[in-house]
Amino acid sequence: MRFFFWCCLWCLPMLISAQAPEEHPGWSAQWIWLPEGNASSAMLARRDFALDEVPAKATFRITASSQYELYVNGEYLRRGPARSAPHHQSFDELEVASYLQAGRNQIAVRVHYLKGTTSYHQEGRGGLLAQLDFLGAAAGAELGTDEQWKVAPDRGWNEAALPISRFQLVVNDLVDFRKRQRGWQLASYDDSDWAKAQPLMREQGWPKSVKGSEPQHLTPPWTRLVPRDVPLLIEEVVPATTLLQAEEITVAEWTKRTELPQYFSTSERIDQRFKDGLPGFQKGATRLEIPVAKEGKSWVLRFDLGKVHSGTPRLKISGPPGTEVNLLTAPYVRDGVFRHEILDSDFADKIILSGEMDEWEATYFKPARYLTLYITGNAGAVHLQELSIRSINYPFKRQGKITSPDAPWIEAYMEATAKTIRTCTTDAYTDNYRERRQYAQTGYYASLGNYWLFADAALQRRYLMQVAQEQEAGGLMPAYAPLAGADYMVILDANCLWIRSMRNYLLYSGDFITARKLLPAARKLMDLLDAYTDELGMLDDPPYPYWLDHSPLDRQGANLTLNGHYLGALDDFADVLRWLDVPDESSTFTSKAKVLRENLRIHLWDSDRQLFADAYIDGCRSGNFSEQANGLALALGIADKQQAKAVAQELLETEENDLFRRPSGMLVATPAMSYFLHKGLCEAGYIEASFAMFRKRFDKMIGPDTNQTLWEEWWVTGPGRTSKGQRDKSRSDAQTESAFPPALFAEYVLGAQPISPGFHVVEVKYPDSGVKAVRGEVPTPLGKLLIAWDTEEDQRKLMLEIPGGMSVELDLNSLQRGRSSRLKLNGKPVTKKNLKAGSLLLAGGKQEITF
Repeated sequence: MRFFFWCCLWCLPMLISAQAPEEHPGWSAQWIWLPEGNASSAMLARRDFALDEVPAKATFRITASSQYELYVNGEYLRRGPARSAPHHQSFDELEVASYLQAGRNQIAVRVHYLKGTTSYHQEGRGGLLAQLDFLGAAAGAELGTDEQWKVAPDRGWNEAALPISRFQLVVNDLVDFRKRQRGWQLASYDDSDWAKAQPLMREQGWPKSVKGSEPQHLTPPWTRLVPRDVPLLIEEVVPATTLLQAEEITVAEWTKRTELPQYFSTSERIDQRFKDGLPGFQKGATRLEIPVAKEGKSWVLRFDLGKVHSGTPRLKISGPPGTEVNLLTAPYVRDGVFRHEILDSDFADKIILSGEMDEWEATYFKPARYLTLYITGNAGAVHLQELSIRSINYPFKRQGKITSPDAPWIEAYMEATAKTIRTCTTDAYTDNYRERRQYAQTGYYASLGNYWLFADAALQRRYLMQVAQEQEAGGLMPAYAPLAGADYMVILDANCLWIRSMRNYLLYSGDFITARKLLPAARKLMDLLDAYTDELGMLDDPPYPYWLDHSPLDRQGANLTLNGHYLGALDDFADVLRWLDVPDESSTFTSKAKVLRENLRIHLWDSDRQLFADAYIDGCRSGNFSEQANGLALALGIADKQQAKAVAQELLETEENDLFRRPSGMLVATPAMSYFLHKGLCEAGYIEASFAMFRKRFDKMIGPDTNQTLWEEWWVTGPGRTSKGQRDKSRSDAQTESAFPPALFAEYVLGAQPISPGFHVVEVKYPDSGVKAVRGEVPTPLGKLLIAWDTEEDQRKLMLEIPGGMSVELDLNSLQRGRSSRLKLNGKPVTKKNLKAGSLLLAGGKQEITF
């Protein structure tokens, strides 16, 4: 049975994050930490207080560097804050009156600080800031962090804890319960030997703080506090009860586990001694007894959660003091073998038992479907009371649908995309579960699935704002935000895709307030990119690297794929300026796009190969060719009609290849860059053939023996860009950059695209996709737009339900195709008043078009 801890309302309204924040009472709290000289990165903090009666309202604001776990009167509430940089520190606001009582009350917080955190040019530091404000009988009273709080280092925490990956500062747990303060979060705990908290003052800069200065809520590196602008996450405790393996192995076998797949297979192998106790454990009625292992051996127990969860593994376990328990997690198995290492990441916690019942929960979340316990050093039996994971999820609500009775694979990919986004998302759209970075390009690709599935705007807005907050004065933006450590990583194509994301955000949300806030940052970025262009308007040998999915494209000179992203940024920024009513500036960027598009068409076209080359180098075309470059040439209208036909025929060539390089030498696009490949083919008129290629490549990802999510690479064996798998390496089987199918289906199967911010105007075209009957529910800020095509009969039909405030422009050129005399609107011939420049104008309500 699952225990649900719902800590939030379902999705916020689409524009809630764009509204002015609610007024908060002033801050009297001070940042606090352990007394000077204590080097621990884990702090326990407590505050007792008394109430004559329970207040009508008690608002608790809290934040920390880097993570807090909050308890009120011994009851766990949640963890936070949302990811942020200290210079824009996010704080949570919680209503806690229902957790309070008349008489003595107690707040307890555990804080873990990730060493290496930076804030602009300043070093980070550990800290806790919290304030409780009352309304009702105790109105006006407040309780904030200050020197009256009692603090102590978490003595069970080992500072040698290893990073989970090289991409973040987060660490695996290394905990010794023989040293940890048992029951520290309970009101009954005796904290009389704990120290007073140390209020934090400014440590950096000169002159130093004036003598007599008081600690406050703003002190470097926390120079601005920002109310949480994404919903609180849903926390759900999911028990692990499906036991796949319980057997003894030798220490040597454990040490060589990557070489001995027979010991780490997911095929069921359960020692007979577990059979009797397992049913009671699965029901939560009894503990699972793990007997003493034979001499020279240790126990391995493997459980299956049934699906992938991002969350914190949890244990309730007792055993002889000094018993070592390793808890390993893996999101999937590869070739039937469990591996907790995914490329540059390792999900492995270790705890040492105290001899009593120990309750442990990992500090930072991990991806897990399979949980493995490796128990060693136990002189007596170990009793497992609970093994579970606190699944941590963004409160997405599925709103969009595209279904077809004759193409069920469309709904399969809609669901796979939804699973992929959910799997990779907590408080930010991240690329995958091994890196967990909020990359600038990730937000662009996430939007391609998000807007058509969930219509969530809060995460998109937050990502755009957080990247802009890290922008350098010259205009350059980082590859990801918030930054982890002092590495200011730059990816130029990610900078271009940030501009494109800004355009999509304004188009889909209609949030003009945020767009105007972002406009100065966007202008600086576009000015910088312009400074890197040559006389042809191309980005030519720019001073910073670019990603382009790490494929071995020709990166000399002016790379077509990078310039394709820049061209998209020019087009999209012109749209943003036009929508923001800056027409002259918009025209400037439209002109730049026209020049660049023409020069790419002229100088990158290889008439002998009938393809666009990868790069233009010192006046000469590269001899390298790729699906990435040619897909973008089609998607962005670089190719003229004849070129587009030749390119499409080459791209659709059915020759077998290893999904790295075709026999012709053309480089194959990875899953992420496949969006532009398929968009380009659809734009060129090859919709049905494009989707056939798409399915041929992607179908294995959603097979019955997978997690039905969309992968990082064509193989889950790394390294991926060479087609040569490595036995001890793996890549993510859920990648947000691969979450683009709903955008393709919406445009080229359903035929719908917004053309005015906030979906006030939507263009609908008849898509010749080969799908005869399709129905879609499109979530918009104005309500759901329902679209249903039925073209199986001679009398073709389009049904629309248009929400109020929206108008639809139905493209007649795509619709009629020699059938103009048969066109009817709601059973009547179309009149001139409904026509405008080749479109049929439709207002809100139900509309039926036959043709």
